[in-house]
Amino acid sequence: MKTLGFLTSLAILFVGSISAQAQELIEIVNSPDSWVYSMMFEDEHTFVANKTIVDQNSNVTEIQFVRMTDEGEELASQQLFSAEEYADVVWISPLQRLPNGNLMLCYAKRVADIATFYRVDLNDDLSFSVLQLDWETDDYYDSDRTFYPYNTGVVVNKDGNVIITYPPHSQYHLNGTEAMQFLKFDTEGQLVGQRLMEGFRGQDRHHTLPTPDSLGCRIILRNNGSPKLDCHTLDADLNTIAIKENVEELSWPYQCCRFAYLKTNTANGKTYSINTINYPAYGGNPQIVEDIMMSVFDAENFRQTNYTWGLTTQSEDNGGIRQSIGFDNENNVYMAGEMDRVNEFFNRNLYIACLDENLNKLGEIYHVDDYVYMIKSLSACPEGGCLVSCHKILEATNEAGNCLIKITKEAFDDIDEAHDAGFAVAMAYPNPGGNTLNIRTALQNARIEVYDLNGKLIYNQEITDNITTIITTSWPSEVYVWKVIANGKEAESGKWIKQ
Repeated sequence: MKTLGFLTSLAILFVGSISAQAQELIEIVNSPDSWVYSMMFEDEHTFVANKTIVDQNSNVTEIQFVRMTDEGEELASQQLFSAEEYADVVWISPLQRLPNGNLMLCYAKRVADIATFYRVDLNDDLSFSVLQLDWETDDYYDSDRTFYPYNTGVVVNKDGNVIITYPPHSQYHLNGTEAMQFLKFDTEGQLVGQRLMEGFRGQDRHHTLPTPDSLGCRIILRNNGSPKLDCHTLDADLNTIAIKENVEELSWPYQCCRFAYLKTNTANGKTYSINTINYPAYGGNPQIVEDIMMSVFDAENFRQTNYTWGLTTQSEDNGGIRQSIGFDNENNVYMAGEMDRVNEFFNRNLYIACLDENLNKLGEIYHVDDYVYMIKSLSACPEGGCLVSCHKILEATNEAGNCLIKITKEAFDDIDEAHDAGFAVAMAYPNPGGNTLNIRTALQNARIEVYDLNGKLIYNQEITDNITTIITTSWPSEVYVWKVIANGKEAESGKWIKQ
């Protein structure tokens, strides 16, 4: 027991030491009182964002449109809502791109218990026009979560029409079932299509996506009383033309879609998802060492054609959430997740992967420090790399802030660039551990070396898979040093404690 107690002390010491030595992220924006909710690039180095500003009590004081460079310079801004105006807003969509290349978003606001939809079109100078859509409703399911962002979806079609989906309150409380409301508006804001689809789990974070022809919509729904996910494809008249059942057939059978995020790349018609897997039992809380799942579905049949794993150590289901997928001009895919569970609500660190359009990994990187990170959005840079917006909390003091992290394309394929950006290219987990040591890296032509405290090489293996699992049953309980050697040079190293 004394030995284990000593090793536990060492674990705390070494983990603290590693955290203190962690390279700082490249934060082009670091602010205690504002954050980027969604963003879209206009060209290689300039993007437009939807920015929220709050006071010291975290009350929203203003919503802005801002134009910024990828170095963090703000070029222009325009107020969308004041604090008083925002008080009535119950839902606001991420930025959307119109067929003419301009940007827009939709929102709903409630006045005297009636919610009305609006469309906002941005001009090049960030001035905008607001169009009231031809729909009002009091059919929402609770005053505090009216049109909760994860439950309301929007799709912009190539003809400029907009489809909005949301779960109506009355279906659950009157009929004991849930449903989805589909509304289609033309470019003048007139309602040109409507459908109520009943008998589905609508309140549990559905996903509304464009169809390959960009005239109708797809929606991912979970059947009532079941974790099974189905994809419904609707045509331009909102009629169902196809249903793909159990869309994640290669996934764990009890997976949960609640914290998934899906996005369709309109350039190739494929849909990508990042989500986390609850296993071995639906809703359970096992000690998971790897559970971020990234999938790609084909355009025609929404069939899962490939999948790969990311990393969330000892977490439940908080990894793949929010706007955490983006595409560059080469159709490469960027996905961001959170890893290392802190408590019931938060994960500590960041996992980001770069993959080709078929989901073959081009690189993955990890960041570890003393902050808790909550991903708010990701946008891929047109020429490669990405920006990631995060809320962060310093664990030691609970000091909170927001940052916009820049990750270049080179950070995913060059070790020095990854380190300069504040990321590691290999990780060891769980740490402290027991009879198993996992080394994870996407590096090619690499090997693993493990040394004891005396500097003696006790393990050496070429890396053939993303994860190398080492059985350490016969190893004494002490501190070890692991190294990943790539192309003859040390790429990453760290201490691992066996308890």
